[in-house]
Amino acid sequence: MHFPKFGLIRQRFEDISVREPISHVRAKLRESGLLGCIKNGDKVLITAGSRGIDSIKEVLLACITAIRERGGEPFLFPAMGSHGLGRPDKQVELLARQGITPDTMGVEIYPHMRMIEVGHVFDSVPVYVDQAAIDADHILLVNRIKEHTEYIGDTESGILKMAVVGLGRRAGAEVMHRLAVNVTYSRAIHAIAKVLFEKLKILGAIALLENQMGRLRRVEVIPQECIFEREPRLLEESKKYRSRLPFDALDVLIVDEIGKDISGSGMDTKVIGRIMNIYEKELEKPKITRIVVRDLSEKTAGNAIGIGLADYTTYRAVKRIDLEATHINCITAVTPEKGRIPIALPSDRAAIEAALKTIGFWSPEDVKIAWISNTKSLQWLAASVALVKSTKERNDLEVDEEWFDLPFDSAGNLPTLKSFLKTRGIQL
Repeated sequence: MHFPKFGLIRQRFEDISVREPISHVRAKLRESGLLGCIKNGDKVLITAGSRGIDSIKEVLLACITAIRERGGEPFLFPAMGSHGLGRPDKQVELLARQGITPDTMGVEIYPHMRMIEVGHVFDSVPVYVDQAAIDADHILLVNRIKEHTEYIGDTESGILKMAVVGLGRRAGAEVMHRLAVNVTYSRAIHAIAKVLFEKLKILGAIALLENQMGRLRRVEVIPQECIFEREPRLLEESKKYRSRLPFDALDVLIVDEIGKDISGSGMDTKVIGRIMNIYEKELEKPKITRIVVRDLSEKTAGNAIGIGLADYTTYRAVKRIDLEATHINCITAVTPEKGRIPIALPSDRAAIEAALKTIGFWSPEDVKIAWISNTKSLQWLAASVALVKSTKERNDLEVDEEWFDLPFDSAGNLPTLKSFLKTRGIQL
């Protein structure tokens, strides 16, 4: 098959970021006075999630230090729903993959899972929380504010979801997602969160906002009584800085890796334009005819949720799937579609050729193909000649028209885009 030539495109993102997160977060906490009620010996639970949040280790260290200065006794709570098989030991391991361990953080990482029913919503739907949250004198919710990959609402992935799915763990995640089928995600999360805020000693939240390159851009400390009002505004702010593809229509998208560290659904559904959820409407754009997923990320630990969003993949990716982890996550999230394994082929070339055979008639001059690292890293992408030529009048893009062929090796596989860029002197 005769492939088109490719060029490189760089999206012009403004790199506003927090340079010294530890001192920055500590200063924000001091200014807010949020920790003023902590007394000597108070047990303070800090949520620690599984997503690839920039500077999360430093943010948590800052919280730990600030709490200790008040005489409190902080501990980290693995808050990640059904990730890591929904097991406490596996969730502790997932934090260790981010460099978050008792040794590096200087505190206990809660190793148990003891679920308690603390109330009901919609008459008979139970609300669950871990015993650790009930026993804590204070709870500090730490999470990134961003769009959710499964739905559209006034709050999406953020503080309220951290309370419901983080403190509720696998049981809480199962209830929330099942209830969402009946009443929508937004109503389910808000209803359950209201019960938790009434029953638990939630001190407040550390809201983290990132820029288009996935770097920590801003930190806001929110007292408990302001979270429901403040989070929708922060979500609207985050949307202005979300990373997206620079094109509204593609014939083929080649994705190096998917994973839970990249997105809760493996690939960000709002980047690829495929929500694939039985009770949410699909997005109008971008429109991508075929998606090829080449591999799983290392940090996803075999969890391949989101593989079902692709049309084609490789034997290499399929061999790395932990079926149990994937199935638990997909079933808990009421999204079995995202665990379906697409057509798998022996090499990247074979998968891309199959994709091109199923988009209709095309020529190397007019086919629209983009190659990305993952749906979180979108500053640089490789694009076919038709896409590159369509960017001539765009001020938001820089284009390198040093044309190249897709660099397949003798086995028909590509390097990662990141490693290919390094050969061009570009560091991500």
